[in-house]
Amino acid sequence: MPKPTRSAATGRLTQTRAEKISAVEGLVLSPRMRELLARTEDQSAEERRKAVRAQFARKSA
Repeated sequence: MPKPTRSAATGRLTQTRAEKISAVEGLVLSPRMRELLARTEDQSAEERRKAVRAQFARKSA
């Protein structure tokens, strides 16, 4: 069985890599989303997801 050639660190889906993948599909981050991701850059994945949900969740009437 061949040894993996990449480490776990190089195999991560970073924001930059995700943007490049999305660009192939014609998708780009909105300025609002780009700012939110920049603001939460040092937070854990769960904290970032919570911030995104809070920002974009529909408010009930």
